[in-house]
Amino acid sequence: MISTIVIGDVHGSTYWKEVVKENPNCHYIFLGDYLDPYENIARQKLIGNLNEIIQLKKEHPDDATLLLGNHDLHYFMDEIALGSRFDFKISEKAWALFSENIQLFQFAFQDENYVFTHAGISHQWFIEDFKGDAGRNIAEQLNNPSSEQIPAWCRCGAYRGGKRGAIGGIFWADIHELQEPLPNFIQVVGHNRVKDVVEYTNKGGRIIFCDCLWNKHYLKIE
Repeated sequence: MISTIVIGDVHGSTYWKEVVKENPNCHYIFLGDYLDPYENIARQKLIGNLNEIIQLKKEHPDDATLLLGNHDLHYFMDEIALGSRFDFKISEKAWALFSENIQLFQFAFQDENYVFTHAGISHQWFIEDFKGDAGRNIAEQLNNPSSEQIPAWCRCGAYRGGKRGAIGGIFWADIHELQEPLPNFIQVVGHNRVKDVVEYTNKGGRIIFCDCLWNKHYLKIE
């Protein structure tokens, strides 16, 4: 069985190339947020970096999984609220790049009891808001939401500027909204910046936070 390398929020960083080089012949899972850097990165390099990630997927379709985050979806989905650092000057190029390659991306990935999403799944959100079925494949439901599930699926929670009491969906969930994660699963998520990989366990659910590529850290699952 090959190892899995989980790469947190990219935000224009090219460090993922070193991670792939240092860990050959693995399954690489990107947790999304490829654009909207915190630091100043030339727009041409930013789009070029995303295109290189897309090329990695094209060259290794079975060994690279590209998830989408809120900083990606707001470039081509009207249902997603505009996040911070949205760049209107690259919006047309970003829209074209995502739209033309949308079949290479997905919203969630599951391997047995490991579930990978951009921001994470609260048990309350999944059962009460999304109306999901914990007895079925979680990723399959998240990758194919019904029209009735879309509002919860793309919701921004209270901690990220949404309505009071609202819990964020898989693109927006804040770490404070994940105090009771989906039980019986190991979740691997980005979105919430951490200096290094951090694990949290409560009420039978476990979440591993991996938004630390900015600090040159990533997760390796043997």
